[in-house]
Amino acid sequence: MPRPTVVVTRPAGQSRQLTEALQAAGLDVLSFPLLAIGPASDDAPLRAALARLDTFALVVFVSPNAIAYALDALTVVQGAAVARWPAQVPVAVVGPASVAALAERGIAPPAYRVIAPAGAAANGQGTDDAAPDTDSLRFDSEALWAQLDPAALAGKPVLIIRGNGGRDWLGDRLREAGAQVEAVEAYQRTLPEPSAMQWQAVRDNLRPGAAPHAWLLTSSEAVRNLDVLARQQLSPQEDASLRQVQCIAPHARIAEQALALGFAHIQRAAPGDAGLLAACLQWADAHAGPAPASIPATASPAAAETAATAVPPAAVPATVVPATSTKVERVTQETTSSSAMPPPGAASAHQAQPAQPAPSQGAGHAGVPRAAARRSAALWALVAVLVVATAGGFWWLQQRVDHLTGELARRQQSNDALVQESRVLTRNAQDTVKELQAKVGALENQVGETRDKQVALEQVYQDLMRNRDDWEIAEIQQLLTSAGQQLQLTGNVQVALAALQSADARLARTDKPQYNLLRRAIARDVARMKAVPNTDLTGAAIKLDEAINQVDALPLLSSERMLERSEADARKSAAGNGAGAPAAANGAGPGWFTRLWDYLREELAQVIRIRKVDDAEALLLSGDQGWFLRENVKLRLLNARLALLSRNEPVFRNDLAAAQAMIGRYFDTKSRRVQGVLTLLRQAQAGAVTVQLPTMSESLGALHALKKE
Repeated sequence: MPRPTVVVTRPAGQSRQLTEALQAAGLDVLSFPLLAIGPASDDAPLRAALARLDTFALVVFVSPNAIAYALDALTVVQGAAVARWPAQVPVAVVGPASVAALAERGIAPPAYRVIAPAGAAANGQGTDDAAPDTDSLRFDSEALWAQLDPAALAGKPVLIIRGNGGRDWLGDRLREAGAQVEAVEAYQRTLPEPSAMQWQAVRDNLRPGAAPHAWLLTSSEAVRNLDVLARQQLSPQEDASLRQVQCIAPHARIAEQALALGFAHIQRAAPGDAGLLAACLQWADAHAGPAPASIPATASPAAAETAATAVPPAAVPATVVPATSTKVERVTQETTSSSAMPPPGAASAHQAQPAQPAPSQGAGHAGVPRAAARRSAALWALVAVLVVATAGGFWWLQQRVDHLTGELARRQQSNDALVQESRVLTRNAQDTVKELQAKVGALENQVGETRDKQVALEQVYQDLMRNRDDWEIAEIQQLLTSAGQQLQLTGNVQVALAALQSADARLARTDKPQYNLLRRAIARDVARMKAVPNTDLTGAAIKLDEAINQVDALPLLSSERMLERSEADARKSAAGNGAGAPAAANGAGPGWFTRLWDYLREELAQVIRIRKVDDAEALLLSGDQGWFLRENVKLRLLNARLALLSRNEPVFRNDLAAAQAMIGRYFDTKSRRVQGVLTLLRQAQAGAVTVQLPTMSESLGALHALKKE
């Protein structure tokens, strides 16, 4: 009869001892992990809590996985090869597996205080994420709460290290007792992806007539994952068959979860691996009978004799069937057991031979039949021996093949589990690498921002370090620099003098001895500024502007208009009018003939006029040439004005002289307007006196010397 199969659903790599115990007990084992354990997605809160581990009054580990990942993180935080747990910080765990995991890390009494439910220290290994519960022993949060002293933890910090999800019953009770509870995740549970071979093995077990099998469910989350995977991978008929399969649960909560999801047959188990093994053997005996095994050494002589006589000695195989085998071994053994029996004819011939009487010494001719009979018996015996030897050899070879096939199946199953575990670890490693790369990128950005902020803070710090004296010196330097620029660019002595006086007044208000040299230098520069003679550059510029505005109205020598009378003619006319008036008053004025003659002479004088011109070209200018001449004169005067304001004396005098020469050559110098313009130009030339402006080098030098001090 095929042997029962137990499906172990623990995470890959955490069911080796239980699997070996089940196989040693004669049960087939199928590894079908329903949970994958990996590091937490973000271990920063865990490392931060472990960095201040000595501040907690109690640290609670919910499972061996929490212990493994937390202590590995503690080695990284401490920078040591082995984690150093503070002796003054007690540790609380919920089951015997956690107690054993702490002992493997060197955390065990009496050096450390380990709090666990009653019986945890003496029990076997527990489950992964849920502790077993029976009537006699209880390994869960409720049992751990019974061992704690809530009053001693009131107002003190308590750290709970757990995985993602799960119950928070213990944390709620501690908070109600007044403790400051901080819960961090050390690992995370995820849904694995079983291989195609594992699903095929499950489907084979669900077929009608297959060997009985049971599912070993060790956590509530594993039950939920089985429900999800079954709905995704199995057909409705296979899913319905799966929910009728026997399930073994080591805790009441797991059993309740399985019943809620439709699993009909649930069997409770005792705590630890020993309890799970006992429950599996009890189920196997009830559903498939005792597992096949070799005859014990302490069997009774009667039983041994019965076993020896049940089979002929020649049919006894040379090898013994091993106690543990796979399904492939079991099927092969049943198909080949019939060929291992001896042929019925040979056995009956061997047993039906009658006893021959002893030959007499005197029967001479009777010896021939007897010799023939002996040869015939020897021949039959030889044939029987050959048949038995052939059958035994064939049986031995078949057993060898079955053994190798079973070993290959076991190794294939182990390799599948290792491949699945490797995939999980690889995926976790890839996720960890991606997270680390993202964190490194974020850290690089933060480092760049921190560097920029550091530079800005250093600049602000340097600015703040400058005291009041530095600010005063900076303000005085700004005043002196502005005054020097005004003096060089515009020659404005008054602006520079005002800046020097303002700087001296500011230094006088501070009344500090270190400023005396600077004040003396400023005083000497002020004296030099005051000694500079006043030049009316603005008045000269105004006179040039008036001359420019009158150029368009000045009469040219070549103009067609009648020339204006000179001042001498005007005086003469005024004198004539003055002499004639008294005569007219006396009644002795000239007669009518005299007046007529004077009138005719004046009219003739207007028709013919004699003028003296030094340059004959002045009389040959046309109307357009006269307009260009006036524009050239104005351009010369504008250039002279710009040179005056920029203190370029050579250019000023050259342009002014050129303008005066053009006016004297082409314009009527006897006109009062022309004479007025020439007078304005001479006044502007006389007012533009060249003055050597002083510099402020002494004050600036004293200021630089003060800054160096």
